[in-house]
Amino acid sequence: MIDALLLGVALAMDSFTVSIVNGITYKNYTYKDVWLTSLSFGIFQGLMPLIGYIIFIPIIRYIENYDHWVVLIVLSLLGINMIRESFKFEEINDRSKLYSYKTMIFESIATSIDALSSCVILPTIKISPYLTCLIIVVITFIFCLIGHKLGKQIGLKLKDKASILGGLILILLGVKCVLEHLNII
Repeated sequence: MIDALLLGVALAMDSFTVSIVNGITYKNYTYKDVWLTSLSFGIFQGLMPLIGYIIFIPIIRYIENYDHWVVLIVLSLLGINMIRESFKFEEINDRSKLYSYKTMIFESIATSIDALSSCVILPTIKISPYLTCLIIVVITFIFCLIGHKLGKQIGLKLKDKASILGGLILILLGVKCVLEHLNII
């Protein structure tokens, strides 16, 4: 059980970071948006290892050769767009229009792609792979709720600079993923 909890915490970190960024960036981010995004992140984090366990375990070695590049590209595009949008002259209250459910899905996929390769760990955990994945969903959901709250508090202090910081964090998260895969960090 401890292994499942630790795996859940480890996999939740990227989603937690993006949740902080969303809280910083989107000023009128509603409670519904927070809950749906947190749930989406959790479901994707929990489903990816399960999909890998059920379907992809024989071919996972081919996917893990380039998954980090997909994460870098998607997060960099989202980050660049956030930075670009921060330079538009809009009312701060209208910034919530920048967030969409399409963005939520892209973020959910981007933060969970590396979780696909964690399917190789599932057979070594002493509880059911399905229960392990459910634990991952719950932990990610909780971490994301906390991340959104933290980001909102940070965003109130940073005001207009929040989108730039959020975009830079997303880009750095993608770079970190590549550097980890290349064993540089």
